[in-house]
Amino acid sequence: MPHLHFEYSAGLETHADLDGLARCLRDALLKTGAAPLGGIRVRGFRADHQAIADDGIAGHFLDMELRLGQGRDASTREAMADSLYAAAEAHLRPALGDIPFILSLEVREIDPRFSRKSWSGIHAALRERAR
Repeated sequence: MPHLHFEYSAGLETHADLDGLARCLRDALLKTGAAPLGGIRVRGFRADHQAIADDGIAGHFLDMELRLGQGRDASTREAMADSLYAAAEAHLRPALGDIPFILSLEVREIDPRFSRKSWSGIHAALRERAR
């Protein structure tokens, strides 16, 4: 159940391909071997209201949050964080050039006692498609 949300500053989409970023981040998660395809969700949200630094800098940000179910050890979570951060940086850096920019990532492990969800059947659909 790796769910990755990224929130980004309004206007960033004029500089970078954020749909491409979502696919890039999905692929980076998959390549770690610690995230099953059927559990990966990558979603991006624009922050329409923001105050960055002193308001005199025309900069941008992209803040990522990876939520994981329990069961991955610390080194696996760290490797996932490193992989995601490197993928985001490689995707965004060429598009942003010298524009002031803040990239951040936090990994959170979900306590199953406080998590509720219903089964969607996506895993079965992926298995069926693979046949």
